[in-house]
Amino acid sequence: MEFHPSGLAVFLTWMFGLTRHTWGSFAPGVPFSFLERYDHLLISSLAALVTVALALAVRTRMARIPGPFQQTMEYLVTFVRSLVADNVDHNPDRYMPLIGTLGFFIMLNNLFGLVPGLGSGTANWNVTLGCALVVFFYYNFHGMREHGIGSYLGHFAGPVWFLWVLLWPLEILGLFSRILSHSLRLFGNIAGEHVVSGIFFMLVPLVVPVPMMLMGLFFGLIQTFVFIMLATIYVSGAVAHEH
Repeated sequence: MEFHPSGLAVFLTWMFGLTRHTWGSFAPGVPFSFLERYDHLLISSLAALVTVALALAVRTRMARIPGPFQQTMEYLVTFVRSLVADNVDHNPDRYMPLIGTLGFFIMLNNLFGLVPGLGSGTANWNVTLGCALVVFFYYNFHGMREHGIGSYLGHFAGPVWFLWVLLWPLEILGLFSRILSHSLRLFGNIAGEHVVSGIFFMLVPLVVPVPMMLMGLFFGLIQTFVFIMLATIYVSGAVAHEH
């Protein structure tokens, strides 16, 4: 797939006078600046900064009678809290900050692709893989913290002790395969949606892209929900106590 840096990366390259050069096997023969080459990191950094800015803004503007901005943020926070509480039985508020932060970060990355001049960080697998790795290490850490390292790793052997030689490697393989499925699902959906929208925009640049952008908004929100829902389920399974 041909690489096109975002308008923001091109503008910053021009504004700061950054040097363009080729990057080996990456888009052979086409020169890019550092910001253009790593455009996905630029967009992801912007999404992270906006996430922090939103959190600080709502914290400093808390009022007894909330305005539209505070009401919107309270609704989103309540939604995430309900999602985590419905799936995690013990201490759900402990896991809400990471799930909520990831939700805002991924949502912004998804929706930035609909803004002229910006791209979508989650349309690059490196970004979605990073998010999936954060979730992977997070829920395994809390699983070991809740049950102990030996007990947590031991439950992958299954209920019958003499089958552990067969079951344990399969369970561990399935555990690591979550990283691929978690990251590729988000990447594939967002990248595919942007490719299709770009094709329609080139063919019919006036009317057809509008419904495609509405679909992009819908899919961006749905994929955000799917990602944090899976993250919540993984956390729930890791910290759950057998009865």
